[in-house]
Amino acid sequence: MIRTSEAQKRATQAYRARNRKKTTMQSAKSAAKTFINNYAELADLEELKMLIEKRMSDLKKDV
Repeated sequence: MIRTSEAQKRATQAYRARNRKKTTMQSAKSAAKTFINNYAELADLEELKMLIEKRMSDLKKDV
């Protein structure tokens, strides 16, 4: 396994600090995909579908 250099660690930390919202959104999106693809059962997917439809409706009202 290749070790990450200290300079790269600092650069990554600085990027995450500058782009906190973007990295938070990327992390949440990744977690959602992992849950859906690896752990969700039918009832979970149905609940998520309802939540997604409501969110889409709310976003369309804002336009």
